[in-house]
Amino acid sequence: MKKILYKLTKKYWFLLSLDHAKKNDFTVKNGLFKNLKINKDISWGKADIASKVYGLYENNIQKVLAKIKKPILIDIGAADGFFAIGCIYSGISKHCYAFEQSDLGRSALAKTAEMNQVSENITIKGEVTNQNFLSLLPQNIDFSKAIVLCDIEGGEYSFFTEKILKKLEKSHIIIEIHRTQNKNDEIKLMKRVKKSFNVSVIIGSNNDFSNSPELQEMSDIDRNLIACEGRSYIGKWWYLKPL
Repeated sequence: MKKILYKLTKKYWFLLSLDHAKKNDFTVKNGLFKNLKINKDISWGKADIASKVYGLYENNIQKVLAKIKKPILIDIGAADGFFAIGCIYSGISKHCYAFEQSDLGRSALAKTAEMNQVSENITIKGEVTNQNFLSLLPQNIDFSKAIVLCDIEGGEYSFFTEKILKKLEKSHIIIEIHRTQNKNDEIKLMKRVKKSFNVSVIIGSNNDFSNSPELQEMSDIDRNLIACEGRSYIGKWWYLKPL
């Protein structure tokens, strides 16, 4: 019975989220990326689109990005481009190098950039590894002027080698940390990053509904479903700040 109710809840969450996205014309209403147009052809995270519309999606990460504000964004695992395009659109960054392994994701990225008239400010690349990463960026890139945002579903543990971390030691880096079967993965990565960075751990989101009258009028259940990001466990990020 619990499994059936869980499936029904996820279905309701998806329909509720999509309904609110449509009501707001797939446009962000609040937060750092206000007025950003969201691509209707969603390739990733279809049910969390309303949390993006209301400015709630990974809002703690949005706050960190607003404080850093660097001219270059390197987005590893850019998906549909919410952060890649959002940072350009909002003026957080002037140019983004967006890496996305899926063809569907790259097409969505390009379309979202076009919708928001920032196509000239983004360079879209395919799959990135610790072997080809540096070669896919301009040789003269100034990493001290860059934010690196990484969400690669557990690939962070092999991607951030000592070589890459040394190259990025003047950058500000935000890594979404994923669980793996090997608990030592996180311990080993923390040891590597601490050689060049101060590390702040960010847990979950801090939702503020004060600027969303629509959400204030909802039931607690619907409001929290709108804010839901559908994770199987609470989100965790590391913010790496140069020593």
